[in-house]
Amino acid sequence: MFRKARLFRSQNNFTGSFKFEYNAKTIEKQWQEYWAQNRSFEPSEDFIKEKKYILSMFPFPSGRLHMGHVRNYTLSDAFARYYRQQDFNVLHPIGFDSFGMPAENAAIKNGSHPKKWTYDNIDYMKGEFKSLGFSFSKERELATSDELYTKFEQGFIIDMYEKGLLYRKKGFLNWCPSCHTVLANEQVIEGSCWRCDTVVVKKDMNQYYFKITKYADELLEDLHKLENGWPKQVLTMQENWIGKSNGLEFQLRFDDVSFVKLKKNFEGFYVFTTRPDTIYGVSYAALAPEHEIVTYMIENSLLDDETVVKIKQMKNASSIDRQKEKSGVALGLDILHPLTNKKIPLWVANFVLMDYGSGAVMAVPAHDERDFDFAKKYDLPINAVIKPFEGELESDKAYTDAGELFNSEMFDGMNSKEAHSKIIEYFEEKKIGKKTTNYKLKDWGVSRQRYWGAPIPFVHCEGCGIVMEKKENLPIALPEDIEITGEGNPLEKHPSWKHCKCPKCDGDAIRETDTMDTFV
Repeated sequence: MFRKARLFRSQNNFTGSFKFEYNAKTIEKQWQEYWAQNRSFEPSEDFIKEKKYILSMFPFPSGRLHMGHVRNYTLSDAFARYYRQQDFNVLHPIGFDSFGMPAENAAIKNGSHPKKWTYDNIDYMKGEFKSLGFSFSKERELATSDELYTKFEQGFIIDMYEKGLLYRKKGFLNWCPSCHTVLANEQVIEGSCWRCDTVVVKKDMNQYYFKITKYADELLEDLHKLENGWPKQVLTMQENWIGKSNGLEFQLRFDDVSFVKLKKNFEGFYVFTTRPDTIYGVSYAALAPEHEIVTYMIENSLLDDETVVKIKQMKNASSIDRQKEKSGVALGLDILHPLTNKKIPLWVANFVLMDYGSGAVMAVPAHDERDFDFAKKYDLPINAVIKPFEGELESDKAYTDAGELFNSEMFDGMNSKEAHSKIIEYFEEKKIGKKTTNYKLKDWGVSRQRYWGAPIPFVHCEGCGIVMEKKENLPIALPEDIEITGEGNPLEKHPSWKHCKCPKCDGDAIRETDTMDTFV
């Protein structure tokens, strides 16, 4: 950057001192101007040079840098400067992760427009970057809320929809009745909205989803490529997040009385288990509060008021809270054991979630800790069917290890690991179940009922259904003449923006008002 001042020691052991004063304001400004005038940090047009692309995480334009930013960008800047010295053709860009709920919430709080708040902050932060002397390419700067960026983002969305990697379906979401918006699980604090403390409810709404489950096996297999470079605990966390499990899927059918009580609308429901070796120990079954059978019973007044209130309380709790204190209510229905044909009571339980499996579980309290706690609380049967190879079963807790089957008819005496596959084979021979693979990984919901995000490039036409916008019409930009109140999505209330022509039939249509999650 500047000529260094050096102190030389002579052979005569000169002990005098030399003082050099570094005037940061003068020297750094001089060099910053030089770098700008000479395009010192722009990639070269010399394509013979070896390329080096150094990309840092884009900051959210909060308005002020903090020391975490300084550390992060100092590291990337050191790499960029080093490789330029090695005569590499270096691209070291910077941008701003500028869409999302935090910007909209800050604008609501400050009584400003999200766009103005965002770009004012970007300008201020650019000045801070400049004063720190980071060697970013100025000609490659962008913000993810720029219309040019939105154009390509929406183009990718259209491509993904055409390839079946994006779809729309209904799902139960956290809904704040006061703010009129969907909330992430992390924004529900003890059952209430993080912003206004209104009790959150579950609402059945349409959402757009990325089909990331299509890549579950590929994601799992590729973890092995990282084994020599990544921490073991991180790989384990990723493996558990994907959560591949092999097991048995089969239908639990209602007995005749329950079938009639449900007005013959439901023969039964499907469950998945990773422990088919415990099948003879099933003593109750449980549905998620949002399950279609539960909804049907509520809508058709088949449950008393007290039961309905308890189910609604379970629905309104966050998925995290529902895993803490186990609670449930009996539905007054019985299903039949698939092998013994014995009646088994059906419950609604808060620990059963609709977004995992079918929203229904077979419960084996003798061999599952969660099922055991629930059975103890509600005085339900606990039927042991596996015992240790050595020693005795303990009655005060669930036995979850491998062992020997008993009380399991033809499978008595079999090792539980061997019984796992043998019982699946038996179900398949009898055509009453099948071997199935399940994943904890779920498709990613990317719709947000908020203004400050990239519009999802679809329209709704009465004749054509959901239609993709034509790529030549991109970007579909946000209207700026909106009123931000914090209640609902301003795009829904805009007098003209959502009214458009169908790209397919040219008839009147309504533009999609959901915007994309900032992480897209």
